[in-house]
Amino acid sequence: MTVSDATKSDVGIVGLDVIGRNAALHLAELDFNVTAFDWGQHKTRALREQSTGAKVRVAANLPDLMANLRQPRTLLIFGGAEAPTSLVLNQLLPELKLGDLLMDAGDSYFKETAQHKSRLAERGIQFMGLGLAGGEIGARHGAIVMAGGASEARERTRPLLEAMAAAVRGEPCVTYFETAPAAHFVKLCHDGVEYAQLQLLSETFDLLQRTLILTDEELHDASRAWHLGVFNGYLMEISGRVFEPDDKQTPRLVLQERLHFARNDPQGKRVAQSAWELEVPIPTIEAAVGTLRVAATERRQALLAAPFRQPVGRFGDDAESVLDELHGALHAAMVITYAQGMALLVAASEHLGFQFNLHEISRAWRGCTRLRTSLLDDITTALQATPDLPGLLSDDDLSQAVMARQENLRHAVWRAHQLDAVVPGLLASLDYLDASREAWLPVNLIQVPPRPPARAAIHSEAIL
Repeated sequence: MTVSDATKSDVGIVGLDVIGRNAALHLAELDFNVTAFDWGQHKTRALREQSTGAKVRVAANLPDLMANLRQPRTLLIFGGAEAPTSLVLNQLLPELKLGDLLMDAGDSYFKETAQHKSRLAERGIQFMGLGLAGGEIGARHGAIVMAGGASEARERTRPLLEAMAAAVRGEPCVTYFETAPAAHFVKLCHDGVEYAQLQLLSETFDLLQRTLILTDEELHDASRAWHLGVFNGYLMEISGRVFEPDDKQTPRLVLQERLHFARNDPQGKRVAQSAWELEVPIPTIEAAVGTLRVAATERRQALLAAPFRQPVGRFGDDAESVLDELHGALHAAMVITYAQGMALLVAASEHLGFQFNLHEISRAWRGCTRLRTSLLDDITTALQATPDLPGLLSDDDLSQAVMARQENLRHAVWRAHQLDAVVPGLLASLDYLDASREAWLPVNLIQVPPRPPARAAIHSEAIL
C-alpha cells in the first residue's frame, strides 16, 4: 500500500483499542493524514467500520505502516494490557530510523517510561510520554493532554497535540513537561484524583438514599440541583441523574462500574505506591483504589472511641438540612482530595526533579471530560496567585471554604456510622483534615525517643 511522498501520512498510530481508534478518527477529522495499525484483526475491522467518514489508512503490517509515513516519522503508541509499551517497542525498533519520534500515549508507569526513553535515546530516536485524560469521549472529541519530552520533540509535535486537546475559553488543555516520565506521573495523579472523586460521589449519594425517604422523582430533583453550583461538571451531571426513574443504565451504575475499574486498574496501585515512596499521605485516593482494608467494625469502633469525631453543630433530619449537610461534606472532601493530589505532585517535583508548574496542570485539568469541575477554577486561581503555595489548604479562600464545611463533613461521617454505612473516602478526608490541623498528633508520642534510665544517666556522669 505504498503511496507517493505527497500523500504520505503525518502520523502513525499503533494500537487500536477504543482510545487509539477514537484518537485516529479525531485526528483524521482535523485534516491530519493518519495511518493506523494493530495486530488484532477485530480491532482493525472496528476502525474500518467507524472510519467511513474519516480518511484513516489501515496498514497491513508494521513495514507497511512505516512506508506510509512522512519522514522523519511520528508515531503514537496506544499500548494496553494486551500490548504493553515494552512489547510494542520490541516490534517497532527494527523499523525505526534516526530522527523518528515515538509518543507513548498509554498509561505507562513513569519508571518504565524512563527506561524506554534511555533505550530509544541510544538509537537516536526521539521519545515523548503522553498522558491523555478524558477516556473514550476525550480521545474522540478533545482530551486533556499531558506531554513530556525534549524541547525539540515538544515543538515538533505542538500542532498535533494542541489539535488533539480539548479547549477551555479558547485555550488548548495541553501541559508540557521537560521529560517523558513527568507526563506519565501527572497522568497517574490525575487518575488517582478522579477515582477519589468517584468514591466520594458514590458514598455521598448512598447516604442521601439511605437518609431521605423520598420518591425517585424527588431524589432525582434533589441530587440534580447540585451540579448547577460549585460542582458544575461531568461527574455531577451524571450524578444528577442517579435516581432517574425508569432508566435501566442509571449513572449510579456508571459510578459503580467506574469504581470497579479503578480498583482493578494498575494506575490505582501505582499512585498508592508512589505516595508511599514519596512519603505523602493520600488517604482519600487510597480509599478509592482499595488499598485501605480496614474492616467496617474497626472503623465504627474508632468513631465511638474518638469524641472529637462527634458532630458539634445542630443538624435536622428534614430533606433540606440533609441536602445541605451532604453538599457541604462533599464540597470539603473534594477540595481535600485535590489537596492530596497536588501535594503528591509537589513531592515528585522536589524529589524526582520534575519541576512541575501546578498552575499549568490545574488549568489543563479543567477541560477534562470526567474531572472537570468549577472547583478547579478556584484552585487554578489560588495556584496562579501563589506559585509556591505549600499546600492547597494553605490558601486562605480554599481553607476557609473547607473549614466552613468541616462540621458538615464530620456529621456526614457520623451519620454513616448511625446508618451502618461504610464511607472510607469521606472518613479518610476527615482524617486528612484533622491531621493537617493538629500540630501534635497521637502518632508523635511513639516518635519521641525514650529518655535514658536514671541509673544510666548517673553512670554516665560518673564516667565523665
